[in-house]
Amino acid sequence: MEATQGPPPSRAESIAALQPVLSALAYSLTRTSVHERLVASAGMPVDRAGLALLRVLAEEPEPLRVGELARRLDVRHPHVTRQVSQLALQGLVERVEGDDRRVQLIAPTRRGLDTLARVAQAAEARLAESLAGVDPERIMAAVDVLSRLNFRLEGAQGGAGGTGSDTGTERDAGASEGLSEEASEETSEGLSEGASEEASEGAEAHG
Repeated sequence: MEATQGPPPSRAESIAALQPVLSALAYSLTRTSVHERLVASAGMPVDRAGLALLRVLAEEPEPLRVGELARRLDVRHPHVTRQVSQLALQGLVERVEGDDRRVQLIAPTRRGLDTLARVAQAAEARLAESLAGVDPERIMAAVDVLSRLNFRLEGAQGGAGGTGSDTGTERDAGASEGLSEEASEETSEGLSEGASEEASEGAEAHG
């Protein structure tokens, strides 16, 4: 005997069903263990904040100022300054001179771009394993829905943490929040250090 299907869900019911799924998915994707497995496969220990910064740089054809990176990621200038220093030590970004020598610009190195590519490949492999048996049409339908949702949410937040374009480009969930997590966990000692750095680099911050 065939199972009878009930009436299709209403729009409100569909959205109510989607919300807890998105919450659970965001939690799963942003767990530290998941991130560690991805970067381990890339062979470079870079945190979520570093990946977020690298992605912003990789999306732009030209190097960016630290102040612009801070604006894109919606965090304070000193946090980006420290992250850039760490990534530079790892050989993932480099400081370059622009037309105005008083302002330093930041660009990804070949090693940084290769690291991003390896992390993306690892993420795609994990998705392929998780979605085994799911029809490509259903996957593309999910891409469309999630891309529209991401575009609307980023637009509502002023585009922080990304370009805000409706392209459906895959990003590791939670990566753009990495620098914000660093800011929220910073101790009072760290805040004092950040304030001194901000003062000493004021010209660049306002550039």
